[in-house]
Amino acid sequence: MNDQFSYVYNRVLDVTAVGSIMVKPFCIYIITTKTPKYMQSVSYFILNELIWNFMGNLLFTLGHPFPMMPALCFRMDGLAGNWLKTENQRSVFFIGIVLTSFNCSLAFATTFLFRYLTLHYGAFSRFHKTWGFLYCITCHSTMSLLAAFLFHLWQIPIWLYPKQDLPKDIHNLFCFHPEGAEITIIGCYLVACFGGGTLFLGLFAGLSVRELRMKKDSMEKKTLHLQKEIMKNLLIISGVAVFLGCVPLVVMIFCVYNGRFPFAREITAIGMLITLNFGTIYALLILYRFRCYKKAVVDMIMRLL
Repeated sequence: MNDQFSYVYNRVLDVTAVGSIMVKPFCIYIITTKTPKYMQSVSYFILNELIWNFMGNLLFTLGHPFPMMPALCFRMDGLAGNWLKTENQRSVFFIGIVLTSFNCSLAFATTFLFRYLTLHYGAFSRFHKTWGFLYCITCHSTMSLLAAFLFHLWQIPIWLYPKQDLPKDIHNLFCFHPEGAEITIIGCYLVACFGGGTLFLGLFAGLSVRELRMKKDSMEKKTLHLQKEIMKNLLIISGVAVFLGCVPLVVMIFCVYNGRFPFAREITAIGMLITLNFGTIYALLILYRFRCYKKAVVDMIMRLL
C-alpha cells in the first residue's frame, strides 16, 4: 500500500511540475514586460512572491521528499534521490525547499506592508525604493539564515534515531529529532513565522483598505478607481494563496508532531501536494484578475491564431 501510494505521489508531482514550470515563468514574463506604470511598485512584490514559489517548485521537481511517518523522517525520491549520496546532502536539499516556503510567506506579508506605506505616504521616490529593496533583502536573508540554522540543528543522523520507529529500508532517508528541545524550538519558529506572517498580512491588508477609504475624497476619481482595483485583486489572489498554502501547512505540522496519528503519512503527503501547487493557481489568478495582464495574454493568443 505504501509503495503504491508513494508511486502515485511521485507521478502526481511529475505531472503538476509540468504545469508549474509552464505557467509561472510565463506569468513572470508577462509581469516583467507588460506592467503599466501605475502598477510598477506592486509588480515588484508580486514578482517576489512568484519567484520564491517557482524556486520551491523547481527544487521539488528535482527531488520529491516523501514523509515516512510514524518516523520523523523523509525519503528523497526523484532525480535528487539519485544525485544526493549522503544524509546531509539530502537534508540540505530539503531545507532549501523549506526556505522557499518561509520566504514566500514573508513576501506576501511585505506586499501589504508596502501597499499600506504607499497609500499612507504617497508614491515612493527612488531613494525610498532603494531602502525598500534593502529592507526586503535583509528580512529574507535573516529569515533564511535563522531557519537553515534551526533545521540543521533539528537534524539527527539515522544511526542515532530510535530503531523501533525506523522503516526497514533506510535507503535515501534523512531524519529529524522526534522529541526534545529541538522540535519544540522548530515548532515555535514555525508558529512565529507562518502564524505571525498571516496576522501581519491581515493587519496591513486591513490598514491598507482603511487608508484607501480615508483618502477617497482627496484622490482623483481615476486614481481612486485604479487603487481600488489593485487592492481588490491583491486581496483576492492573496486570500486564495493563504488559504491553499497555510491550511494544508497547519495540518502537515500537526501530523509531523503526531506521527502515529492514523493516515499521518498520507495526509502529510497530500498537504505537501496542495501547498506545492497553490502557486500555479496564484499565477493563473494574477493573469486573470489584473486587466493589463489579461489583455496581454489575450493579445498574444490572438496573434498566434
